[in-house]
Amino acid sequence: MSSYNAGANAGPDRLLSQRIREMLAIDPSATALSFDGESYPWSYYGEALTDLDRLLAAYPGAARVGVVLRNRPGTMAAVVATIGTGRELVTLSPHLGDIGLAKDIADLHPDVIVADEEDWARAAVVIAAEKVGAVAVTSGPDHALVARPVSWEPEPALEPAGDVAVLMMTSGTTGRPKRVELTYERMTASFRSAGILLDEGHVPHLRSGAAILWASLAHISGLYFVISHVLEGRAVALLEKFTVDGWVDLVREHRPGYVRLAPTALRMVLQAEVPAAIFASIRAVGSGTAPLPPDLAEAFEDRYGVPVLGTYGATEFAGAIAGWNLKDKKEWGARKRGSVGRAFHGIELRIVDRETREVLAPGAIGLLEARGGQLPGADGAWLQTTDLASIDADGFLFIHGRSDDAINRGGFKIPPSVIEEALCEHPAVDEASVVGLPDPRLGEVPAAAVTLLSPATEAELMEFLTDKLTRYQRPVALKVVDELPRTPSLKVSRPLVRETYFSDPQLSAR
Repeated sequence: MSSYNAGANAGPDRLLSQRIREMLAIDPSATALSFDGESYPWSYYGEALTDLDRLLAAYPGAARVGVVLRNRPGTMAAVVATIGTGRELVTLSPHLGDIGLAKDIADLHPDVIVADEEDWARAAVVIAAEKVGAVAVTSGPDHALVARPVSWEPEPALEPAGDVAVLMMTSGTTGRPKRVELTYERMTASFRSAGILLDEGHVPHLRSGAAILWASLAHISGLYFVISHVLEGRAVALLEKFTVDGWVDLVREHRPGYVRLAPTALRMVLQAEVPAAIFASIRAVGSGTAPLPPDLAEAFEDRYGVPVLGTYGATEFAGAIAGWNLKDKKEWGARKRGSVGRAFHGIELRIVDRETREVLAPGAIGLLEARGGQLPGADGAWLQTTDLASIDADGFLFIHGRSDDAINRGGFKIPPSVIEEALCEHPAVDEASVVGLPDPRLGEVPAAAVTLLSPATEAELMEFLTDKLTRYQRPVALKVVDELPRTPSLKVSRPLVRETYFSDPQLSAR
């Protein structure tokens, strides 16, 4: 077990770090993780904590650990080890193109970079790691964390450690992708609001059964549960990515009582006509990351006889802040159609007028504000969201849309400006406008229209975006047009762009 003293190198000792170490020590030989037919004991995580300390012994101030987050055992162990030793996890997405990932590394300047062999094989990653002088570590299934031989002498920045647990990537809702600092204090509050017992009086123990985890670790919905399942002492059955067949196989094997399926996954299961018998052990299905259409939830419940419990949250919130539980679903479900549930323990919600910021009466639609220990802000300040919402007299929250133009693609929010700015970096592009198109599987998908300064093909422009955007940010359709429609004030009108160039419903089915 790791002997790392968070008080020495990463600020005051962390409750989350302490609890993780306690959980790993209960029964190191018990199964903690299964992946691709292989099982891994809790000692796999424990050795990762020890190895991370050993690898950084020569760099006692190296507190910021960048991890390229693939859904693989080594990555899971790297996440557990980073939080378990009280360091800061700097999230890096493997889905970025080489240029985008290298830029992230250069901008974020982590002291350590942990990556799978597949990502170390990317020349751009190696060049960026050398540029920032990072300690290089390879993650893998046989041994979670191993020093990687490199041609440079590591010179980590060794900045003073703060209270940040996770520097989480988010696509944001009002501008370019940004990073959100999730502190240890806020993460602890988030886990407590979800019912995880962390107080000293609670005697930790390992649970039976396994939770199925398929959400990307590069998204808060995946990363959150990596940590929470360890805190709960629950083993994980890991999928590298969601497929209906892969998920069904794990349900058959582990017979879980509770599973999580985002709206996109719910729809895929329905469309695949998965037999109802698969759900024999399942008491409820949790759903989040994207709006849950009532028709979809009801179709799923009718087919499988299992309640769907929606949640509402965001990266900035360090997880969910509202949702349904089984008791509320049974009592109120039929009467509160379309609601995302009620505020979680420790969370307050209110609706304010968009212009005056006056608090509105129950049932009125306005901007949602929230406050609580897991939310950013000090001294009990209210956090203003960009969501239009209402709260009824019984405290049930209804989301009515967004006050901005962000495109929600299966739970990933994409500001149109991110794609527009990437396109405008091409020398042939004059202007670009990106809009969201309805999609039956993902909710929304992006499409782009561009005007040119010099000849370029649509295929050339799409290829140009490959190394600049993540897969989910890339448009499903791109059109070169003569002009972009404008408002009377001469601003490009996204509604008119959508109407003029992307009215064909087949576009979103690509």
